[in-house]
Amino acid sequence: MTDRIRVLHVDSDPAVVDAATSALEQEHCGVTVETETTVADGLDRLDRSTFDCIIAGYDLPEQTGVEFLDAVRKREPDLPFILFTSEGTEAAASDAISAGVTEYLRADGGAEPYARLAHSVVNAVERTADGIGREHNTRRERAIEELHTTARAFMRATTEDAIAQVTVDAARTILNMPANAVHFADGDSLYPVAWTEQVEELIGMPPVFERGDGLAWQAFETGETRVHDDITSNPDRYNPETDIRSEVTLPLGDHGVLLIGSCEASAFDDTDVTLAQTLSVHAKAALDRLDRERQLREEREFIDQALDTLDDLFYVVGSAGNLRQWNARFPEVTGYSDAEIDDMAVHDFFPADERETIREAVNQAVEHGRTTVEAELWTADGERIPYEFTGTRLTDTDGEVAGVVGIGRDISQRREYEQRLERQNERLDEFTSIVSHDIRNPLNVAEGHLELARAECDSDSLDKVSQAHERMRVLIDDLLTFARAGETATDLESVALADIVEECWQTVEGTRNTLVVETDRQIRADTAKLRRLLANLLRNSAEHGSADAQTPSDDAAEHSGENITVRVGTVEDTDRHGFYVADDGTGIPADDREQVFEGGYSTGEDGTGFGLKIVQRIAEVHGWTVTATESEAGGARFEVTGLEPPE
Repeated sequence: MTDRIRVLHVDSDPAVVDAATSALEQEHCGVTVETETTVADGLDRLDRSTFDCIIAGYDLPEQTGVEFLDAVRKREPDLPFILFTSEGTEAAASDAISAGVTEYLRADGGAEPYARLAHSVVNAVERTADGIGREHNTRRERAIEELHTTARAFMRATTEDAIAQVTVDAARTILNMPANAVHFADGDSLYPVAWTEQVEELIGMPPVFERGDGLAWQAFETGETRVHDDITSNPDRYNPETDIRSEVTLPLGDHGVLLIGSCEASAFDDTDVTLAQTLSVHAKAALDRLDRERQLREEREFIDQALDTLDDLFYVVGSAGNLRQWNARFPEVTGYSDAEIDDMAVHDFFPADERETIREAVNQAVEHGRTTVEAELWTADGERIPYEFTGTRLTDTDGEVAGVVGIGRDISQRREYEQRLERQNERLDEFTSIVSHDIRNPLNVAEGHLELARAECDSDSLDKVSQAHERMRVLIDDLLTFARAGETATDLESVALADIVEECWQTVEGTRNTLVVETDRQIRADTAKLRRLLANLLRNSAEHGSADAQTPSDDAAEHSGENITVRVGTVEDTDRHGFYVADDGTGIPADDREQVFEGGYSTGEDGTGFGLKIVQRIAEVHGWTVTATESEAGGARFEVTGLEPPE
């Protein structure tokens, strides 16, 4: 037969092709090998010529060797086809066997795989010529069909031990390999978990393989199927006294190994090995499935536990308007049981006057991706609790809208704060009205009578009265400014700090001082409030920085003395962003730097003590912080920080 064998070898790896051709033609001088590199060229050659056997790799350009096999089987169902590859996997072996491959061989280096390939080619051609090949195909097809039935048993198994038992039973009854066992990995050991009675008859209780022990550990560690035709000559065998001669060791991924033995040498042919590989692939897939399911359960339990620790409500609203998932906080707040919640629609948790708002919010999240809405949650006891709900569109793996996921936060305290703030603002408005009208009106009357008194007589006491009136006017203006400084900064806009500084400097009395602006920073602020803050800081430096002032003050006090240089620049520390106003005057003693921000604190005779307090109040309503320190020149430096980092 060897002088009539024509072989077509399709593989894109020239090293494999050359080694295989050499092995075939040297061992069997009558064998002729023709080669192609792609499936398309191989099929074209097959259509133009007659071959006795085909060899193919698995990882071919554009198509796999299994796809090539499918095409060949449609043309010539009985033509021997050997898949010979170093790139395939156990799953590839299973697919190849299912597609009707004659043999599946691994080219894992060395001369032995190529000698085995040559032997398999000749045997396959001879079996086909003698009609034996059809029997092998029938046996293989019947075994594959039964293994597919076993695959369903694998999928029904719910424990690793059950999968191990299915594997052992299938190897014994379907593959006719009665001496087999499954060992699972646990740390540095392989423990027996399932085995047949014949194993006990041959070796007794299956052993525990420690790291490095025997042929079993080699297969587990390398992840490669090992076929041993006669282990009595193998120095790595576990038990030198064993009656077992042939052994196939098949890895089950990270899970363990399947061991199959026989008391006869060379008991397992290539079909036996590939069928055993198919069984091991099914077993590994089932074990992987259990691992994934366990991991998913653990992840789900972890996520559920994390969500249950939230004080907020977590929820997933389905596309039908029902709650699909919620955390433990949801029944605690609403007063409904999980079973009751499962039967309720989303709008059932809100009073009638809020339901349309909720429907619109859900639609907004679905259509635009996200929404935030405030509404009152309606509990089982009829209590209405104000909540802020955020919702984000939820999609499935196909990108279709599956619902809305979100968080609900109790805003009762915020509502109470807003109401208190509203009442406070009302009282503040009432106060400013009294200050600006009810106090100014009597003051205007007093000043009118003062003018009449001046017309009737000339007295130094009247000058004192006039000074008191002026003092009252300044105090009223500062009180109004201080009160309005505490209003929320709502009209925020991006402004150039330098422009506002230059504008405010024009309002500072006197021209003997110098302003230096060292920033081009843009900041977001309420412009009117920022203008007041800067004006107060600039005036404070200009009017209280000279050597004539023994102690700094925060409001106007006329003096004459040395010129002052006021600098405005940017604060850009690692974790602080803002600006500063600094001068080269006398500075502020360290013990007084916090006291200068206290309301009513002043060292000037005409000061009201509200200038820097107003600065502090304006900073606070913006979310900023103002601090007093020493400038590089030894004068006063006020830093306003807490601003957003520059873009």
